[in-house]
Amino acid sequence: MTPLRVRPHLAGILDRTAHVVLTFSVLGNLLPEPEAVARQVRDMLLETGHRMSILIGAGDNPFDMLAEAYTAGEDPGRRAEQLVHDAEVDAAGRAPVTPGTHALLEACRATGRTVTVYAPHSESAVGRFLHQHGLRSLVGPALGRGFAMRHPAVRTMAPVLAAIGALPGETAVVCATFSAMSATQRAGAHAIGVERIREPRKMLHGGEGSNAVVQSLTHLAEAARACAPSQQRGASLW
Repeated sequence: MTPLRVRPHLAGILDRTAHVVLTFSVLGNLLPEPEAVARQVRDMLLETGHRMSILIGAGDNPFDMLAEAYTAGEDPGRRAEQLVHDAEVDAAGRAPVTPGTHALLEACRATGRTVTVYAPHSESAVGRFLHQHGLRSLVGPALGRGFAMRHPAVRTMAPVLAAIGALPGETAVVCATFSAMSATQRAGAHAIGVERIREPRKMLHGGEGSNAVVQSLTHLAEAARACAPSQQRGASLW
């Protein structure tokens, strides 16, 4: 069998990667109808008499609508959280997993890399999804919306790295969007984009810092197996 040839810049990232953070968007979709969920939250807020800006009111992002609900008060916030949570948990029982996910997680285990999942979804929905697809034993911490709400700076990814005790230079964040890759780079970690899950390759390239784009999770799994972290190689000498 011909040895896998890994592009030098990707190999360089994987050589330094002891920790892998998977943003949930590379694994699956727990809000397949986001507009419908956003509409539910908006209707609930309007029924309470809450007035919102035209920009927010016309939006179809359920997370933006959830944030708006909390500005209206603790009770509307909890009611909105329940609406979004119920939709996520329902989807978790039937949402397909991205091809190559098992291969990537097995490759991380085989090469001694830790794995964390970070999601904008409720922790219970993420847990149900991971159990549904037999992934929970291959993943360490699964940080969800509760974590994000306690750490508003999470958009920089820095709180995620701090929570798992990982150094940015030893961590790769696997992303499906340019915004996630940018947040990763701002935190000083390595960003690896997977094309065509959410955005095409040309959208994922760019930004500052260490980054690479792969064709699929299967390709990344093969590269991860071929490029064990330098820390593990050094440890094997003793």
